[in-house]
Amino acid sequence: MGLAITEGKYPIDAVHSQLGFYVAHLDISLVRGTFDVFTGSLTIGSTVAEVTVSIEAEMASVNTGNEARDKHILGGDFFDAANHPQMTFASTSVSETSDGYDLKGDLTIKGITNTVTLAGTYNGSAVFPMDGSTHYGFSMSGTISRSAFGVSYGVPMVTDDVELVLEAQFIEAASE
Repeated sequence: MGLAITEGKYPIDAVHSQLGFYVAHLDISLVRGTFDVFTGSLTIGSTVAEVTVSIEAEMASVNTGNEARDKHILGGDFFDAANHPQMTFASTSVSETSDGYDLKGDLTIKGITNTVTLAGTYNGSAVFPMDGSTHYGFSMSGTISRSAFGVSYGVPMVTDDVELVLEAQFIEAASE
């Protein structure tokens, strides 16, 4: 399979990427949300094992489309964003699978760090016509237990399992 990307560090294009989640409410419907402010990078090494991904999201940018719910999510029952303003992910290993990649790393939410595995696919590359830069697309997702991060309010009304989803474009390194 392999990644046809030159070694180097590539910043995320947050304008053309989305970091989100969804959770079941009453086990009958999904509530979806995004983090509208986030940064990150992809570092390509000489082998897949040397690939790293890092993401940092501003918790205050959570957006579920409901202002009252967002305010509650930012409080102590959920994210306690006043004391824990960022969520971070730093990969520790990447391995090739039959249909993509497994991205293992440390996810920190509410000051608690756990190892998680995200399934990833490389969607290819394209030249962005506005500036001629090359963009590399990836999809990543994985299920986490929110209670493992100290976010257990409302279980089982809101399920413990949360699906994290990242649709990302990383931009070629600027020429020096």
